[in-house]
Amino acid sequence: MSITPQMGQQGQQQGQQFPTTSPYQQQGFGPQGGQQGFGTGTGSMEQLQQLGQQQPFQQLLQQLGGQQQPFGQAQQQDQQAQQQERQVQQELTQLAQQVVQQIVQQVQAQALASGVANGFIDIVHPLQGQPQQIFLRINGQFRVLNNPGPQIHQQIQEAFAFGHQIVGVWDTQSPNVLRSVRIQRV
Repeated sequence: MSITPQMGQQGQQQGQQFPTTSPYQQQGFGPQGGQQGFGTGTGSMEQLQQLGQQQPFQQLLQQLGGQQQPFGQAQQQDQQAQQQERQVQQELTQLAQQVVQQIVQQVQAQALASGVANGFIDIVHPLQGQPQQIFLRINGQFRVLNNPGPQIHQQIQEAFAFGHQIVGVWDTQSPNVLRSVRIQRV
């Protein structure tokens, strides 16, 4: 079938166009069927109402409607949120101060003491399930160093062999357990 110029003119006069997938064209927006375009004439309000009935636009209108609040109410909610934020900050500050105070008290209560060792017992091969230990005799009392590395074993043995000082450091709340050992070459 061929299109003659007359047929083409008839289609234009009747407002016919090629099929479209645009929702605006399908709902009567634009020059279709002799209707006037969007925003002109008396049909524009009806066209807007029809457009508002489409599902995507209904969802958008519902979302917007749910978010709209009177200015006074939104301002009140902002003030409440700021007040809650200040309250949370105050509580966090108080909690941090309490934690710091507890730590300071623990550190202050934790007094360290030290002394020079004049003998040792080195348990190189402990019983199964027992830790390796070195016992240093400091001020007439044995104090234990648990799980020393092989290098520590060797350094303590050499220090006693060469007459160096071995200083043990312990916490006064648990005086039988050494926290560290220092070898001073004299």
